[in-house]
Amino acid sequence: MSKIHFIGISGIGVSAAAKLALQSGAYVTGSADEKNDLTEGLKKLGITVFFGHSKTQVGDVDFVVRSAAVADDNIEVLETKRRGIPLYYYAEYLAMLMSKKRSAAIAGTHGKTTTTAMIGVILHRAELSPTIVCGGVMGDFGSNAVFGSGDYLVAEACEYNRSFLSLPKRYAVVGNIEADHLDTYVDIDDIKVSFSEFLRRTDDGGFAVINGDDKNVTDMAAKSGTIRTVTVGKGSRNFYRISDIREKKGLFSCRIVRDRSEAARLMLPLPGEYNCWNAALAAVFCLEIGVGRKTVEDAIARFKGIGRRLEDLGSIEGGQVYSDYAHHPTEIRSAIEALRKRHPRRRLVVVFQPHQYSRTAYLFHEFVETLSAADLLVLTEVYRQRDSGRSVRSVCGKKLSVAIEKKQTCKSYFTENKEEIIPFLETHRGTNDTVVFMGAGDIDTVARKYAGV
Repeated sequence: MSKIHFIGISGIGVSAAAKLALQSGAYVTGSADEKNDLTEGLKKLGITVFFGHSKTQVGDVDFVVRSAAVADDNIEVLETKRRGIPLYYYAEYLAMLMSKKRSAAIAGTHGKTTTTAMIGVILHRAELSPTIVCGGVMGDFGSNAVFGSGDYLVAEACEYNRSFLSLPKRYAVVGNIEADHLDTYVDIDDIKVSFSEFLRRTDDGGFAVINGDDKNVTDMAAKSGTIRTVTVGKGSRNFYRISDIREKKGLFSCRIVRDRSEAARLMLPLPGEYNCWNAALAAVFCLEIGVGRKTVEDAIARFKGIGRRLEDLGSIEGGQVYSDYAHHPTEIRSAIEALRKRHPRRRLVVVFQPHQYSRTAYLFHEFVETLSAADLLVLTEVYRQRDSGRSVRSVCGKKLSVAIEKKQTCKSYFTENKEEIIPFLETHRGTNDTVVFMGAGDIDTVARKYAGV
């Protein structure tokens, strides 16, 4: 039995890796800065989780896996190096798992978590017993990781710090490309170069499914070498076309057409037209590897969604409460549009926690524009992650709130203390309000407390 210690086990990716290690028969321990739902779930599985860091917690292990968010001077990292124990980043460990399977890496600035989960659910329904590594808790499995006995492994591939370039894969999916993670990339052109290399590193015998409507994606694909690409989108030049998009009570359906013949008809149980693209990419990938049409359609129709992706937390005074992971202006815009269609004629209250000072500074004006579309906005301080002191000094939540207030299209309130958010909402909410908590930080804990779940 191998013994593995995970540093930063409270993160969504590292916790998934720890689950897979446990289910494969390894003895697993881990350390985290603080408790969260993921660490509590790991403890229930029998994993020993330490809170705080100490060199004594690196036991007699075969190797150690660390989160990219863990600092180089972390005492457990230093102890691992001192003792000469093999030390891997999460992406490197994931690469080891992927090298043993027919692996698919799902990438893109937005939507990769949902697309990953949809593919995993389709393959599961096709009785292919896939291994799934997802950046969110999948409603169909109640977990962010599934250990399967089959040949396929489906993994979400994050472009941050170019870590997705280390992932060996037979198949790739790219949903879209926008400017993000500008703390590690120079500009959008630098990001596109990285994505081109991501595609180029796909096995020759495999293929890539890409969004043919996204110019950044098609530009990138044109420079990615000889890998076979299958385009998906509304445009007439796409190999698979998304057509006949229909909306009913905020939920969407669409047809997937190939050579003028219907390849699939997708009925989505999720709000948001953007999910037509996520579902289409997932469906086309599965059709291309031989999954039957009916299996694809049934899996999408019964898809149970992802935690914190417009997750419905229930109702309060006739209105609905949602938690969403949106932390980029495009994601915020899409979520607001989806909720407007899902709950028309209701006031929309957005509670937003910016994620990373660097992202907030780089995309400041875009945040001002998109957040101004709320009827009532509550802003809290930026969630710091991987931020330099310079980035922290460049912007703050109050500055963002003031800029939004100046537009005079939305009433904006700022509070540095998250404990003040719920009392504020209880005082200012109206009957039938739609309230959505947005952000990739710890704002979800406030959302769940507010909703009473």
